[in-house]
Amino acid sequence: MSRPTIVDVARAAGVSRATAARVLAGATNVDPAMAAAVGREAARLGYETNFAARVLRGGRAGAIGLVIAFDELGGLSGTFFTAVMKGAAKGLSAGEVQPVLLPADHEDLDRIPRFLRSGALDGAIVVLQHEITHLVDRLADSPVPIAWVGRPRGEIGPDPIVIDSDNYGGGVLAARALVEHGRRNIGIITGPLDMEQARERTRGWTDELARHGIEPGPIVHGDFTLDSGTAAMARLLQRVPTLDGVFACSDLMAAGAMRVLQAAGRRVPTDVSLVGFDDILLAAANDPPLTTVRQPLEEMGRAAADTLLGAIRGDDVERVQVLPTSLVHRESL
Repeated sequence: MSRPTIVDVARAAGVSRATAARVLAGATNVDPAMAAAVGREAARLGYETNFAARVLRGGRAGAIGLVIAFDELGGLSGTFFTAVMKGAAKGLSAGEVQPVLLPADHEDLDRIPRFLRSGALDGAIVVLQHEITHLVDRLADSPVPIAWVGRPRGEIGPDPIVIDSDNYGGGVLAARALVEHGRRNIGIITGPLDMEQARERTRGWTDELARHGIEPGPIVHGDFTLDSGTAAMARLLQRVPTLDGVFACSDLMAAGAMRVLQAAGRRVPTDVSLVGFDDILLAAANDPPLTTVRQPLEEMGRAAADTLLGAIRGDDVERVQVLPTSLVHRESL
């Protein structure tokens, strides 16, 4: 016999899926009659009965999961995830809630969703990265609320919490900076197509070049890693050896691109200007230091934690937040 789903509970209780999800996630601002119906039908159907009963009694696990890509554990220092985790941990600590690290990979697709159904957590923060986009669909009907750092593509459940940066505006800033420094033959190393952030950065870059009457140069794809930036830059130079500007859509890819440029005898920034994205520690440590579009990573993590905790309490929270990006000018431009 298949496991009952939240859709089954909602149908039996005569409420919407969104209402059933909010009740089972512990929201207190739901009509009492609806909440009672959801609790009754969840128990009757055997839908995570123990967890649902505990939540409806007002009990909490006192813990929030931090879902990250397993590969991040190999190099936490100075990466995108480090700053987000720091902000999230600060917010959870202020709320007297324990963060629980949940590394995810492609090998076990059901482990994270199963753990979120176990009752051990009150919610989760997913730091969305290319390596774990496969989890998006599997977490859409999570019985606990989820805050996404980065906007997923596709269905992510009713009334989602999404904390993101202005990726489109960041792409505009990068293109504008290159143009204002006299660059006209500009290529881009974008991120994977299954990530909305990569698509938005590319769109902002393309639109800004068009506003200046500049035809976009070659577009190659990476996966936000250093090695992918190295390979992508080699492809760019092979296609257009005379490039004088490059926008790499992550600092790690920009660092890889810089290695290739220097090995090819193309001086940065004399011959080629290079702009990254994120402003992780590596950007300032590069030689030369990397001009980059800053995402407010720690602030995004803190906003995710604060918003998620507010939603769990039943507060009226701003569930979709887009934080501004800014250009950090260093020596690679």
